[in-house]
Amino acid sequence: MSDDVKDSSEGTVPEIRITRMNADKTRQDIGSATMYHVYFELSVHPPSGWRDLFASEWERMKMPRAVTIDGGFLVLQCALEEVAATQLPALKKAVVATNAAYQQYLQTEATAREHREDVWKQERKTVEAMGSTLRFE
Repeated sequence: MSDDVKDSSEGTVPEIRITRMNADKTRQDIGSATMYHVYFELSVHPPSGWRDLFASEWERMKMPRAVTIDGGFLVLQCALEEVAATQLPALKKAVVATNAAYQQYLQTEATAREHREDVWKQERKTVEAMGSTLRFE
């Protein structure tokens, strides 16, 4: 997850939302009369840390249908009749929970990074103070 922290820790991470279902990309599963790969467009391509947290959240929710992330899309495998009644509300709930968890993750990482920087600065001061007492003449 740390790949995204440098770019995201400044509070500039936009909240990720589901913006629409992409009917052009949505396709029926090969060999199935009822199952589809339903593509939901996201407001931004989610960073890898967000994707990991979303997968954990979806699993925690114990939803029976598989969801993957493909670029800027959530791809849900389900029957079309399930989308409006159960699957889209669950996806929205998972996205909101993931946004909150990702913001918390970013805050934790920023705090840890600040602590590491403070420790490094103190170490440098100690080394420089010791170095200034040395005489080489």
